[in-house]
Amino acid sequence: MTIAYERYHIPLKNVAGRAPRIPEFEISRADNCVNCGRCERACIYGVHERSGTDPREMADPINRFCKNCFRCIAECPQGALTMSEGEEYASLGRGVWTSNRMSTIWGEAETGKIPVFGAGYRGMFAGDGYDSMWTDMSEIVRPTRDGIHGREFISTSADIGRIPSFLEFLPSGEIATNMPPLFEIPIPMVLDATRTSVLPENVEDGIAIAAKALRTLVFVPLDRTSRAAREGCEGCVVPVVPAHTEPSSLRLPDGVRMVEVVVDGSWRDEMEALTATFEDKVVSVRIRAERGVEETILDMLDMGVAVANVEYSDDGMEYGDDGRHAMESLRAIHAKLVSAARRDEMTIMAGGGLAAAEHVPKSIICGADVVCLDKSLLIALECRNCIDCDPVSCPVDVSSASPSWVSDRISNLVGAWRDQLLEVLGAMGLREARRLRGEFGRAIFFEDLERDFTSSLDGGERT
Repeated sequence: MTIAYERYHIPLKNVAGRAPRIPEFEISRADNCVNCGRCERACIYGVHERSGTDPREMADPINRFCKNCFRCIAECPQGALTMSEGEEYASLGRGVWTSNRMSTIWGEAETGKIPVFGAGYRGMFAGDGYDSMWTDMSEIVRPTRDGIHGREFISTSADIGRIPSFLEFLPSGEIATNMPPLFEIPIPMVLDATRTSVLPENVEDGIAIAAKALRTLVFVPLDRTSRAAREGCEGCVVPVVPAHTEPSSLRLPDGVRMVEVVVDGSWRDEMEALTATFEDKVVSVRIRAERGVEETILDMLDMGVAVANVEYSDDGMEYGDDGRHAMESLRAIHAKLVSAARRDEMTIMAGGGLAAAEHVPKSIICGADVVCLDKSLLIALECRNCIDCDPVSCPVDVSSASPSWVSDRISNLVGAWRDQLLEVLGAMGLREARRLRGEFGRAIFFEDLERDFTSSLDGGERT
């Protein structure tokens, strides 16, 4: 049998939005405008045009095209133009899902391209959570720089399941090791359709189609597994089983490679029954992250759990009053498994609070093998992140979108985020994403830096 080499590629296409774009900036034209048209000649983005009814006058600015370059304002001889931040745009942000991040995701989902901010860095150098991490880019000046335009192949594949510590062979050459269920996906990103409110069927179908095209996994509620599998995505579908479900009552579509169970305090009995029922499948456990989650995960590993899907809040925090950010929590999980010399025996997935492409490599640096995209999928569909999400009264009417439009927007988003992951790996001189996992030395953590710096000033001891 001849096996042809195939380089993984995500096809991208321009997928225009269905809702009017919320302008980031608003330009106002004062009464002293003399309609000279210099703003029209100065703007290369089409913000300023002549009136369609009277070409002697300038039409109102098309604010959604504005890129904040200020050229029209600088060129106006009358000083008639002023710029301000859009009121609706400013009201969008909530938590880590700031208006700027949401707008960036909309652009990535539309074009599939890495965004370029050419007006200079306008933010803080450190913030909360992942924004307090600075990644190593020491190889970015190499003459053979890689990334998305490089000549050398960079793998973004990830393994799902338990990796044996060693292999044993019979004298005949046949493998003697009892191989656990294990498979590979080409990107360290999976799609989670269970973390949001109840999704319209067209959106669920579109997410499943995107998972099939991307050759990754899609997590769906158990009662809607058959619908997702009907799209021809059996190998991509991961049924999410509620807690206290009797495994013997489960009927899964053919081709399902992985099943996930949501657990609570009685997870030990459930896991034993589940792994016995599905010996030929990778069994995953979804656990809400709380303080001390690393100890629980080590206990799960002792019980034979192959995959731990660690769920954080929408802002990337552990649950509970004393919850840590995923950045710190994942580092604790990774360090606990490494100290037990058992890190490769378990796949760590992490979801919640992933609001930007840079959060993918940062999560992997902190110790995750794979990240789960959840709210970002809805944002890619032009979701406004309303406090009271209701598909019926959705301001962008996502329930009327076609599954193909949903699939194309999500594929574009994942394509853009993978390209940025490739850029980070290339800038670090790494040839595969697996090498990035748990590489704390590839990043600077602002809190660690601040503690080391202030301890020398205060006369305290470094810990």
